[in-house]
Amino acid sequence: MRITRNYRNGLMSAMKANENTSLFRKALSRNRNSSRTAAILNGMNKTGGLGNQNFATNTKNQNFYYDMKYHAGQVEEYANGLADSEKNSIYDKAKESGSTEEIQSRIKSFVNQYNKMLNDLEESGTRADDSLLTQINSLSRSNSQELASTGVTRRSDGTLMIDEKKLAEADVDTLKKVWGSKNSFADRAGQRAGSVEAVAQQNMKALASSNYSNPFSRSNLYANYGTKGNYFNFFR
Repeated sequence: MRITRNYRNGLMSAMKANENTSLFRKALSRNRNSSRTAAILNGMNKTGGLGNQNFATNTKNQNFYYDMKYHAGQVEEYANGLADSEKNSIYDKAKESGSTEEIQSRIKSFVNQYNKMLNDLEESGTRADDSLLTQINSLSRSNSQELASTGVTRRSDGTLMIDEKKLAEADVDTLKKVWGSKNSFADRAGQRAGSVEAVAQQNMKALASSNYSNPFSRSNLYANYGTKGNYFNFFR
């Protein structure tokens, strides 16, 4: 996986937060007020440290959105590859050779990544992703008849399934109309995939720049020690 600048910065922030946690533990251990020290250290142990839990969650979410971005990018790429946008396209080549194998291969790859993208959107459950999922499902639903003519059917959950025999039997003109024409299902799905990719990128950026827990931040000091005081009056 390519490590982005934001992701690297996030790792460094978390490492610094964990270093600060260690220093804070040492400071607590030197304090003579043993009962309060024990209570605070016990709370830190239960959460695995002040920065670890947030860091682990952010890393997991970043990986999730990285996968979503990748799958959406692949859908867009395969959609562009299926477009009949230039001379000597895959449809022209298929007519010359009498074989639709290259078209079939691209459709299979498109469907594979499309299904993964839908699963990502379903798992995400955010308002923005739910909206995109609804749009994409509506698109496949309205094109289900055309897709079926090339052996591609829509499941109840919105994902696509390929009947390879029927796909192989489809003629070039039908394949071109359903998959290669402007405003075809693949063309419009590719556009939606571009939106999914952009949203995933935004979420990755937000997670990478989020404020990892710092044991010396005012919010954490009050959050962890309640109304009894903060770090500074604790040592008075």
